[in-house]
Amino acid sequence: MKLIGFVVNFLCIWLLGMNLANAEKFSLVELSNYFNKLDTFQANFRQFSDDGSEAKGVIQIKKPGRLRIDYEEPEDLLILGSGGQLAIFDPKGDPEPTSFPLNLTPFSLVLENSINFVGSSNILSHDFNQGETLLSLYDPKHPERGYIKLIFSGKKPVLSRWIIQDESGSATLMSIERYEENVSLGEMQFNIQLEIERRRN
Repeated sequence: MKLIGFVVNFLCIWLLGMNLANAEKFSLVELSNYFNKLDTFQANFRQFSDDGSEAKGVIQIKKPGRLRIDYEEPEDLLILGSGGQLAIFDPKGDPEPTSFPLNLTPFSLVLENSINFVGSSNILSHDFNQGETLLSLYDPKHPERGYIKLIFSGKKPVLSRWIIQDESGSATLMSIERYEENVSLGEMQFNIQLEIERRRN
């Protein structure tokens, strides 16, 4: 499975065990407030790729701009985002990660400290389907980089899953499980250089 493609890919499929659906679409103000009140985020996830493969792991986010995704075995892949960079560590390869600017990925659109979706040119679509609010974001200057679709459910906005699709149309979906907001997360676990040094030793 091409797990590295996770960074720029996602598949939209229906999952069981979602939160209760909302009767009305969440407004852009409500969604902006949701992200602005969210300092940290931690959850288990299940990832589904468009080749039919599946993976599990833990995702952690600390605003602004910090991301950690730990995949369980057998993939055992680690993705770190900090300092404006995204690093992908392959446990079977070189200690040096594959790195590129975080702003080249759709993740950068939701890792900012302050977010205002109202009137934002980053909004590709804002829809409501079967009790869920769907918000798609992209960089209008670089649409070839793909987009991220955030899916919210619940009586108040709760991020239940998201989809990222790249310019080739490849897609992967990440479903959120055991979700926790505003938990205590340290700085070292997001530090790319510390992870490189740890793997060298």
